[in-house]
Amino acid sequence: MLLAALLFSGIMGCAKKDKGDDCVQKLSERIQVGASQGDAEQVLDQCGFTHSFDQKTSMIYALKHGEKSGLTRQDWSAQIKLDEGRKVTSVKVEKVFTGP
Repeated sequence: MLLAALLFSGIMGCAKKDKGDDCVQKLSERIQVGASQGDAEQVLDQCGFTHSFDQKTSMIYALKHGEKSGLTRQDWSAQIKLDEGRKVTSVKVEKVFTGP
């Protein structure tokens, strides 16, 4: 019984992790060109990103921390460019590795 419970919790943990990674990897599909700033920020919140808007550059900068592996951690970085009407013009998502 204990083995079944451990197996189930392990599977659920992996499913939750995969869902989060899937959200990040499909971020540029979920935030489409022409979407409003509010819609873009809502998707970032749903995917677990912390984000801020830079008025000077009209960019939303976002970061999601990943799992630590040894001395490094794989994080996700997103940069969303907005036009004068605060509509999305481009979305860039990339893996970044951080260390100690």
